[in-house]
Amino acid sequence: MDLKQLRHFCAIVDNGSFRKAADSLHITPPALSLSIKRLEAELGLNLLDRKPGRVLATAFGRSLYASAQRIDSEVQSALAQLNALRGIGSGRLAVGIIPYGIQAPMGKLIGSFCDRYPQLDVQIALGSFSFLAPRLEAGELDFLITEIQDSTSGLQQEALFRLRYALVAGKGHPLAGKRNISLGQVLDYRLAFAGTWRVVIDNWEETFAAEGLAPPTSAIGEATDEFFLDLISNCDAISVLPMIGSIRDAIDSGRLAELHVPAADWSSTVGLAYRDAEQLSPDARLLLDETRGALAALQP
Repeated sequence: MDLKQLRHFCAIVDNGSFRKAADSLHITPPALSLSIKRLEAELGLNLLDRKPGRVLATAFGRSLYASAQRIDSEVQSALAQLNALRGIGSGRLAVGIIPYGIQAPMGKLIGSFCDRYPQLDVQIALGSFSFLAPRLEAGELDFLITEIQDSTSGLQQEALFRLRYALVAGKGHPLAGKRNISLGQVLDYRLAFAGTWRVVIDNWEETFAAEGLAPPTSAIGEATDEFFLDLISNCDAISVLPMIGSIRDAIDSGRLAELHVPAADWSSTVGLAYRDAEQLSPDARLLLDETRGALAALQP
């Protein structure tokens, strides 16, 4: 039994659902289910009563939940004292983040970080790698959460997970629900995407060339997930979007439709970029470590 298992268990009790708990933890429901199965097997106890539409703690589970809450509180208190001795919580740090795909997990992580260290000055910059990298090299930013590039001018990069892209439209789009859609059919409609995305998507050029098509050059420009979500919900444009976060949620809820285009098999690698980890402040090193763990958990 470890702290991660206890936190997984508490999240289920708090949310009353494996799916909601998994979303709050930013892990997949199967990964959460496996964690709880191992915890119950190790203890030899049934901790959760899985009822239709609701998951409740058993008597054993309620007892463990109370203890787990106390344990987590003590651990957080101990860490706060140790970090205070290390000089964490009173400086300044600045982080660059890509404006799509990972805002929700990073917002939760950095929000929790700010709550633990209220005296810390935290600044966030949103943008593509090409926009943020010069600021990182100049020392304005401590590290980036970005898509990994082939050339980085001496910056260190650390790959953490693959981010899949797909073609997505509003639920009422003429192509929604159809099978084996060709790229030619897709190009009958406006194709909206951030210009920087196609630079990092694997096989973009080859995909269109294989069907005798010129890769589309029209784009919207840099924008957030929410912008593209609202855009394609209100017109017949088709967008290239990362299958994560609010976009994935909108597809699962039926607001958007992922188009079945077999030729569109695109992805990129998301990770960290920094100058030299040894030169980071204690605050930045701690947030870097926590970010590493949070992003690695997003790998399907």
